[in-house]
Amino acid sequence: DNNIILFTITVLCVFSFFIYIAMRLNNKQARTAYKLSSEYAMLLSKNYILGSYESFKKEKKATITKDIIFVSNDFVLNVLLSLNVMITEVILLVSVSLVGFYFYSKITAIVLFIITIIIILSRYFNKKTVEKINNNLSKDYNNNMNHLNNLLNGYLSIKSSVLINRFFNMFKESNSRLNNNYAILHAKRTNISKQTEIILVFIVCFIYLYLKFVPKTDFDITIFLSLFVTLLFKAIPSINKLNTSITNFNSHLYSLKILEDKIGFTFKTNKTNDILIFKKSIELKNITFSYDKRNILFENFNLTIKKGDFIMIRGKSGIGKTTLLNILSKLINPNIGSIYIDGTEVNELNKHEYFNSITYLTQRPFVYEGTILENLLFSKQSDITNIIWNVLDKLDLKKVIENLPKKLDTFIGSEGANLSGGQLQRLCIARAVLSKPKILILDEATSNLDKETEKITMEFIKEAVVKNNTTVISISHNIQDLKGIYTKIINLDDYEI
Repeated sequence: DNNIILFTITVLCVFSFFIYIAMRLNNKQARTAYKLSSEYAMLLSKNYILGSYESFKKEKKATITKDIIFVSNDFVLNVLLSLNVMITEVILLVSVSLVGFYFYSKITAIVLFIITIIIILSRYFNKKTVEKINNNLSKDYNNNMNHLNNLLNGYLSIKSSVLINRFFNMFKESNSRLNNNYAILHAKRTNISKQTEIILVFIVCFIYLYLKFVPKTDFDITIFLSLFVTLLFKAIPSINKLNTSITNFNSHLYSLKILEDKIGFTFKTNKTNDILIFKKSIELKNITFSYDKRNILFENFNLTIKKGDFIMIRGKSGIGKTTLLNILSKLINPNIGSIYIDGTEVNELNKHEYFNSITYLTQRPFVYEGTILENLLFSKQSDITNIIWNVLDKLDLKKVIENLPKKLDTFIGSEGANLSGGQLQRLCIARAVLSKPKILILDEATSNLDKETEKITMEFIKEAVVKNNTTVISISHNIQDLKGIYTKIINLDDYEI
């Protein structure tokens, strides 16, 4: 039958055309997907780092890590790409169906009806499992990352067999739950094609028996089954891809919810006519702040800090010293009141410009995995080696670093294992001085130093303040030995200057 030959050739041509297009688009699609994943990861990073400091403090580091690394990948690879596959396969099935309707409308209608049944049955059998995986995946990611972080962060503290076994067991349990979900999901993806084949075999056998035992006039069973099987089995790859994509899509919808929650806003460094040029003073006007309505830390608090001031903030524990530094640096917003730079208010539009003026050091020094030189200079600068060694010498670090195997090129990890706590603090101070900030905030940044070394360090900072016209706001418990260094001492116990 020429019609059958023409029909078969047309179906093959349609499939071949779509396969060719798919191959051509595959590389571009993969590159675009991974590029999108990187962009979403960057947006999530900005949400955490440039968003609310209070929200950041409340989040588990494991959750942040999971969101940035896994959520963006899961969303792009399992939601967006699956949606793309679903659209592509539906277009393919519609195209083949149109060809089928043109040649054999009744057989095509039966095939489409059967395909619909297969998809519905497949969704029915997999629905509850897929929903459970989607609901548990984010939580299992969090728990697994959390227990892994505990293992790594507690390296020195959990060496006893009791503790280490406890932490290993917690990690093992969370990792097993996560991998169990992956195992179920992998099995579902693999078994979809098997389910489809089983359903098809039953349907083909049923149709054959029906046609065999219910006689039809002017009806050739062989021709019908040939066309039926041609259409149906040509559609099997598309059905399998469609079902697999639906499974991936539904099992990773959690990532869409997280992205909607975390990057529902667009972060913008808005341009404003209020240009911040710190030449005269920082003013805190009528600041009122409390973490809850019952315990007010500051009420109608006013403070003026002049350019080049070296200020110490003192007061008993819990009175709000660090909170005041956080308000000054615009990390947290007061309930009432404002911060002004030379008369210009620091607000949400220009606060990131304000951040450019500030270097903030805490008692826990920030070092990252790189060389000492890389930790001293975040940007590449040439011809300042002599300046670096001079700064290190004045901070009593020159001999320490010269005795290291590779001197400035010595690698230090995020924990700074090659240097002591006090040496790391001074290294961070050296970095701060080399960057020449307009405002330097020290929140007990010399807490690991003995009194003599702290005095030497603070005298050096004082020298740098005069040279670079830097404004320093500091918290330290060593009042008596350092009193002559400061231009102002702010006592929060009874708020006097």
